[in-house]
Amino acid sequence: MVSLNIAVPESAKKFIEGQVATGKFRDTAEYILALVEADRARRSGDEIETKLLHGLRSPSELMADEEWDDIRRVGEQLLEEKRRR
Repeated sequence: MVSLNIAVPESAKKFIEGQVATGKFRDTAEYILALVEADRARRSGDEIETKLLHGLRSPSELMADEEWDDIRRVGEQLLEEKRRR
């Protein structure tokens, strides 16, 4: 694992420390990592939604096997990320 130093306003620091104090996170690094993972999962969900909407809006277009494979792959990633939490 690598280190990353960031500067945050005092109010953000206090908020992060408050989240750690709840006991749900071991330390600030674990809290920040949880935020990154949540954002990654959200973006993956956005990708799936975009592909599904594209498919729904184009009924005359058959989806290629590769497109279904992409949807399955992203869906499986989302499920795996939920299981790890």
